[in-house]
Amino acid sequence: MLKQLGRLNLDLDDRYATDQELQFLEDYLNSAEKRISAYEKVRNQEESIIEDWESQKRAMQEDLFHMAGRDITEICQRDMTDILRCSAAAMLVGDLDKLRDGLLIWYRTIVTSFGYTQYAKRNYKIIQDVIKLYLSEEETAVMLPALQLDHTIVSS
Repeated sequence: MLKQLGRLNLDLDDRYATDQELQFLEDYLNSAEKRISAYEKVRNQEESIIEDWESQKRAMQEDLFHMAGRDITEICQRDMTDILRCSAAAMLVGDLDKLRDGLLIWYRTIVTSFGYTQYAKRNYKIIQDVIKLYLSEEETAVMLPALQLDHTIVSS
């Protein structure tokens, strides 16, 4: 959203914005209350969300907390927290491009280099289900695009 505002500012040198050019702003403002509410719930319940995410991962047949015989629970918890926080922030300001181009591209490089792509495919699908336990349908609708982007970028 901020990127779009900046671009709009540059484009409007000597004219008014068209209705079509303003549509993204209207859409964002119409969803602002839901975005703030979703962000606050994720922020306030982060620990529980991470615990449920971790619990669902542990319930899977494959051990997603060990790699090459090493316990990586602490690394997984850190990464889950970072991804959740950055995804919530991207959802709040409506800037999935920054999430993709910053954290997710970098994180995909790490995941790929460690051969953890199959883990990522399962892991980032789980959070999409877990988040539904904490957010209303409307809040989930504004949060899911960020979590789906996480899944798509990191597990590709």
